[in-house]
Amino acid sequence: MFEVIEDMLSPEYWIRKIDNADKVIMTPQEIENFNRKIINKVGMVCDIETYKESLKKDELIKLIKSYEIPKKPMYNRYGNLIEEDFYDDVIENTNLEKIEDVNPVKYGIAIRNTSIRSFPTEEAVFDKQGDIEFDRFQETGCQAFEPLVILHKSKDRKWFFIQMYNYRGWIKAEDIAISKDKKELFDYVNSYKFLVVTGNYTKTRSNPFDISISKLEFTMGTKIPLETNKVPRHIGNQSVEGNYVIKIPVRDSNGNLQFKYSLISKKEDINLGYLPYTRENILKQAFKLLGDRYGWGDSFGGRDCSSYIMYVFKTFGIRLPRNADEQEISEGKSYKFTEEMSIEERIKVFDSVKPGALVYMPGHAMMYIGKEKGISYIIHDFHGYGEKKEDKYEFIPVNEVMVTSVLLPTASGVPFIEKFTSVLEIE
Repeated sequence: MFEVIEDMLSPEYWIRKIDNADKVIMTPQEIENFNRKIINKVGMVCDIETYKESLKKDELIKLIKSYEIPKKPMYNRYGNLIEEDFYDDVIENTNLEKIEDVNPVKYGIAIRNTSIRSFPTEEAVFDKQGDIEFDRFQETGCQAFEPLVILHKSKDRKWFFIQMYNYRGWIKAEDIAISKDKKELFDYVNSYKFLVVTGNYTKTRSNPFDISISKLEFTMGTKIPLETNKVPRHIGNQSVEGNYVIKIPVRDSNGNLQFKYSLISKKEDINLGYLPYTRENILKQAFKLLGDRYGWGDSFGGRDCSSYIMYVFKTFGIRLPRNADEQEISEGKSYKFTEEMSIEERIKVFDSVKPGALVYMPGHAMMYIGKEKGISYIIHDFHGYGEKKEDKYEFIPVNEVMVTSVLLPTASGVPFIEKFTSVLEIE
């Protein structure tokens, strides 16, 4: 099916094929410079710390209205047709009439993993009756401890319209702590001593005395500041020995930012600081998510194709754009495919490409991992492929991170490689 044997599902299988796999590709300073280039090149990516102090009325309305109500028939999760009055209520909740001529921004931080939505509603909207894979109001996930600019509040006061470093949209207000002191917020965010989650998931220790910070879940790429001052001996009536003492943002009763201490076991799949950016580490990180459930916009507790790539690279401190088309044009060494190229010519492109490079086609992001018997292989988080049945191709769902040959047929029967538009080496 995937032309893959069991051994190919191990990163070591592919790392052994790489010369100087442990060679550092970019230093931390070079990565910082690289991130700055992405900010300057990709419109949706920004430096939250230097965001403008206010937005004019027309400017803010334009951002909110960049999300449009679907024009075709859509369905709810029960398969029922969505009526116009639902959309009317959603638009009313965007609270456009309360936007002033000049709108000062506020700062906040996500206190837990949450979602960014097209509109201020939890109601899901699907374009195929009975198919709940793709909620079209789900934009992306937002990881815990991401700093945010708060631009507007919904009419029901339950949602904030925000900008994070590479996306904007609506987030539940209860998932955001508002900062009254910008310096305090960014002193925390930019802490020189921090952990990075390098495994799929990790959690804080159980704390029966404070459930708000007990078993709090973090996903790959999350940056967690450590307490750098005097470390307490006990937290939640537990000794801190064998654990990292982390500093966690929480909401007070008014929704404002406070900090608490919590613990993460030193045995968790975490790293003190960012991982060295090597090809070996790229593949090791990518394979840690093998078999992970596909989730459009990070739904179902999973990731989609481009967020899978984004979170892998966050473990090195590289902050890529969110969507595949933005990643493709961001920064790095690019190899282009043309429509006239044959499959043989397309495979030959990979003779010059290093494993760990990113591969793009319209609407999809993948990672090149190496060659086997002259055929290029990729690891990607994808929806499915095509399987020939008599004289036509039938769609076969996958919905997970998996290794495949680039010759795997798409739903239409055309091999994936024939749809490739470029390969990007992040260096």
